[in-house]
Amino acid sequence: MIINLGCGPKTSELCVNVDWSIYIILHRHRWLLPLVTPLIRRDRAERVRAMRGTAICHDLRKGIPFPDNSGDAVYHSHIMEHIDRDGVLGFQKEIFRVLKPGGIQRLAVPDLERYVAAYNASLTTDDGTREASLRHDRAVSSIFEQSVRRASQGVRGNRGLRTRLENFVLGDARARGETHQWMWDRLNLRAVLMDAGFVDIKVCSWNSSDIEGWERSGLEVASDGSEYKAESLYLECRKPAQV
Repeated sequence: MIINLGCGPKTSELCVNVDWSIYIILHRHRWLLPLVTPLIRRDRAERVRAMRGTAICHDLRKGIPFPDNSGDAVYHSHIMEHIDRDGVLGFQKEIFRVLKPGGIQRLAVPDLERYVAAYNASLTTDDGTREASLRHDRAVSSIFEQSVRRASQGVRGNRGLRTRLENFVLGDARARGETHQWMWDRLNLRAVLMDAGFVDIKVCSWNSSDIEGWERSGLEVASDGSEYKAESLYLECRKPAQV
């Protein structure tokens, strides 16, 4: 059993997909789609229609809804950065709890090291032009923008009754859990994983994994076959075979 945590609309038939979002609710109750499509936009409805696999609607702040030692693998992508820093170790210990001995955790996060390298490059290649300043500001934005944004990504730049209704029901970016609470690289992630009890911690690529059959999940593949989130850092680790 592979558990896909915080999946949003990116689900797989290879996994048990867990999230607490409108996507999961509509995936489980597809008869609602024709009724709500005018409210949620057609592109979001199409994402729901493309979802596959078993889905569980659950708030991960209440723990992971599986027994001890039950999962062969746990996967999550771009979740860790949304968790309050003082809650990250507890989240990792929950993953440790549900994994079988020898089970694998695979995770993806925005790669702070990559963003900082781009920021430094924007400084060293500055030629005094406005275009160089804009490139530099984009590099700054890639690090900080999602920590400070107020408008949800889904409604940014939109106006009208539908946007006001969505904001009223779901709240702003912070209320929806979109904002980043911390940034991670291979070093500070390693420390947290070690503190939670994981071993064999390693950086890996987007298209390779020690999880059996992972290439069939499609979770890190875009519709054109390329990497789904190219700014990501991927790590895998194991729960010790004997705990």
